Amino acid sequence: MPTYRTLARRLSALGVLAGIVHLLVPNRLLTAAEWGYDRLLAVEFVPRSAATRRVRLIGLLMLGGAALCYRLLGR
Repeated sequence: MPTYRTLARRLSALGVLAGIVHLLVPNRLLTAAEWGYDRLLAVEFVPRSAATRRVRLIGLLMLGGAALCYRLLGR
């Protein structure tokens, strides 16, 4: 069983990876969401004009959360 510190580091690394993806390819994430909504939920998903900016903002928040998690829990 991994230690608490190891789990915190893994969680932080996952958050950093997800944040970077949100910052670099927001349009692909929106396309994937559109596909998933259409195929799995059978509803129409139409992103608004500011959706890309919001996805990038979520990416920044994920990076900040990952850094905070690493700092607080990884000691």
